[in-house]
Amino acid sequence: MSKVSINWEGNMKFVGSDDNFEVTMDAAAVYGGQNEGIRPMELMLLSVGGCTGIEVGHILNKMRVKFDSFNIEVNGNRVDEHPKVFNNIDIIYKFTGENIPEQKVNKALQLAAEVYCSAANMVNKTAKMNYKYEINGVVYEYVPSEESTTDN
Repeated sequence: MSKVSINWEGNMKFVGSDDNFEVTMDAAAVYGGQNEGIRPMELMLLSVGGCTGIEVGHILNKMRVKFDSFNIEVNGNRVDEHPKVFNNIDIIYKFTGENIPEQKVNKALQLAAEVYCSAANMVNKTAKMNYKYEINGVVYEYVPSEESTTDN
C-alpha cells in the first residue's frame, strides 16, 4: 500500500511527502496562495509524464536502445465546470541520438501507456490521452494498439 502525508504550511501552501522525498504545493495568489509550489493539477500532469517516462526509459533500456537525451512535454486541457478535471492530455516524448529505431520507441510507448503506467491508465478514465514521440526532430503519431481496452 502506498502512503503519503500532506502538511499545511500556512495560507494555501502544503508540503507532501513519502518516506524519502517532499514536494511543495501552493495556490496562485488569486486563490490566496503565494506561488511557492506546484499546483496539484500540474502535479498530476508531472505524475503521468514521469510514470510513462520511467516505463519508456526502462523498456528501451531492456531493448538495448541508446539515446543521448530524453525529454517529455505534457499539456493538459481542463473542462470549464467544477471539478474542472482534465478532459484532454497531450504528451510528446523527445529523443535525440544516433540509430534510434522508431518501431522500438513506438512499442515502448505502447507498453508504458497501455500496460505498465498506473498513473496514465488511471487518468485515461476521464481524459483523452494523445501521445506523440519525436526522434531527432521527426515527429511520429502514436496510435494505441487494437488490444487497448480503454474507451475514451
